[in-house]
Amino acid sequence: MMNPYDTPLPAEFEIGIAEIDLQHSRLYSLLERLRHSIDKNYGYAVNAILAELDMETRIHFSVEESLMQLLSFPKTDAHVSAHRELAKKLKRFRQLAQDHDVSEDLAGFIKMWLTEHIDTFDRQFVAHFLSNGINAGATTS
Repeated sequence: MMNPYDTPLPAEFEIGIAEIDLQHSRLYSLLERLRHSIDKNYGYAVNAILAELDMETRIHFSVEESLMQLLSFPKTDAHVSAHRELAKKLKRFRQLAQDHDVSEDLAGFIKMWLTEHIDTFDRQFVAHFLSNGINAGATTS
């Protein structure tokens, strides 16, 4: 049975590589759960979701960065730098959420993550990955 807060990744954010789309879907679902918890003022849930988001983010970034390095993606350094910035912001939100209401800033972070990172940065490596033999339909699940 599907969790009522498991929100599928909108088609416009799919990049066409199944494993990465699956990971993006997990992240998107967590971000939607986070947004729901913020909207409902479920402060106790925000910290738990942020912790889960942190773990899933680390896994996802490791996968992307490993593939970039293995396939000699020319913009690896810039992409890794963007990942580090997102990780720093997530860490800051986790720290702030312990004592403060971060809902307004967090909403902006979520939008930026989805629209700028996934839709802009991640689309840059798709053609490179596919031309270097990545099986677009393969997943680890």
